[in-house]
Amino acid sequence: MSLNERDALVMGTPPRGALPWLKAAVKRGLSESAFLLGTVIRVSTAEPVLALTFDDGPHPEDTPPLLDLLERYGAKATFFVVGKSARRHPELIERIAAAGHALGNHTWDHLSLPSLKGRFRRRQLVWTQEVLGPHASGLFRPPYGEQSLGSRLDALALGLKVVCWDVIAEDWRDDPPEEMLARIYRRLRRGSIVLFHDTLYTTTDERYRDRRPTLATVERMLKVLEGRYRFVTVPELMRLGRPVRWHWYQRSRLDWLKQVV
Repeated sequence: MSLNERDALVMGTPPRGALPWLKAAVKRGLSESAFLLGTVIRVSTAEPVLALTFDDGPHPEDTPPLLDLLERYGAKATFFVVGKSARRHPELIERIAAAGHALGNHTWDHLSLPSLKGRFRRRQLVWTQEVLGPHASGLFRPPYGEQSLGSRLDALALGLKVVCWDVIAEDWRDDPPEEMLARIYRRLRRGSIVLFHDTLYTTTDERYRDRRPTLATVERMLKVLEGRYRFVTVPELMRLGRPVRWHWYQRSRLDWLKQVV
């Protein structure tokens, strides 16, 4: 051991050469401790597969063009739907299911769960499961990605697997496709779960509701990656490898939530 390494240990600071190993060990420990209450963010797999996911629908104008696009490329996806919208548009739920896509729970009316009291929070999940009926996949994604220990335990008690993402398009603004694609490709890997929105249930600006940039982004992604990756539903993805879980707890951003419409 060198003098510098000995001094570092005496001072309680790991030697410089040990930092990568220590970071890897801490990360591995956190991942292993997330086995029970962790949230699925991706799947570790050797298969060249990706899972595209779409939140906030269904919507009678926004969802059908996306379904047409996925059909043209033979891609399967997972739709995390809002229960109230699903009840209004059962024909879209039937179409999504008939096309071989998976349907997940995104609460009844897209409220941030950490801001709700327990009983009403649980009803948000139960009502949506009831609307999805036989089409429910048993997957749940919290609105805005905001989750508390209490809401995570609610999902566990109801038998729902919480699924978030490791790649995000940030398509709730009006960024051009080039910017969204660059953001996606920076983190994309085998087994990634990619977050998009087929519509926006809430937004901070009405102009962001235009889904044409998202459609263009998805189309270019499908075209570029065709033949290199297979696009599968989250349930299928989880059968093709080991789900990677992480401690995912995010508080409600009350100032931001006050701006959404």
